[in-house]
Amino acid sequence: MPPGVLNVVTGPGETVGEALVKNPIPRLISFTGSIPTGKRIMRNAADHVTMVSLEMGGKAPFIVMEDCDLDAAVKAAVFSRFFNCGQVCICNERTYVHKSIAEPFLKKFVAQVQELKVGNPLEAGVQLGPKINREELEKVERYVNQALGDGAKALTGGHRLSSGAFDRGYWFEPTVLVGVRQDMTIMREEIFGPVIPVMEFSDFDEGLRLANDSRFGLAAYLFTNDMNRIMRAVRDLECGELYINRGPGESIHGFHSGWKESGIGGDDGKYGLDHYLQKKTVYLKFEA
Repeated sequence: MPPGVLNVVTGPGETVGEALVKNPIPRLISFTGSIPTGKRIMRNAADHVTMVSLEMGGKAPFIVMEDCDLDAAVKAAVFSRFFNCGQVCICNERTYVHKSIAEPFLKKFVAQVQELKVGNPLEAGVQLGPKINREELEKVERYVNQALGDGAKALTGGHRLSSGAFDRGYWFEPTVLVGVRQDMTIMREEIFGPVIPVMEFSDFDEGLRLANDSRFGLAAYLFTNDMNRIMRAVRDLECGELYINRGPGESIHGFHSGWKESGIGGDDGKYGLDHYLQKKTVYLKFEA
């Protein structure tokens, strides 16, 4: 690789990052992070009309219909919420379960969540590690306490882990909340931690409406065996990435992108590559 093609510049975002996005040299800024930071980058990039590709988080709905494979739905709901301690932008952030199967779903779901082992992620058999820092831990705790104060109920978890092996670090119990409402903060803002609110709904139309009722639009999940519902979801769910009857994990040849405030641009596949190219059209009349 020729010198200067790849440069790594390290330092705090408030200084080095700010200088990079305000500089006229970069012609495209690719960013993964929070909505406030992404918006700040976009404003700074406007000074030099620099292109941006922003992936700014999500609030993925996980819709479980009454005709689904219940065991498969439970397994995927657990994995897609708690992998990497819930610190993934496409994690299951809010689970919507058809009321006719809510009881058996929750029984199986809570049982599997309670089996998750929290600890050193380098040790065999551990599924959950710590939160990334104190600020993130305190945010998760604040969301949970606010939800409980507003009438939600924790079927399992709900607290920090702070004794014994957890006396150092930023640990939070795997937590399942019920009795939540769509207007609660925990249903509106990205949790990014090992906490999942579960809410019942009555029919597919309501499930779609609740799923789309968000300023985020990154990923979504649907479990059903009804092809008509599947095709409606493909058309009507407001998200850049949809997983049907399976858990998360995009393919490198796909396109990872967000709708709404989850971002613009994207990565992977031909559409992601195309964003990194600058086009030029040439009209030439030539006579020898």
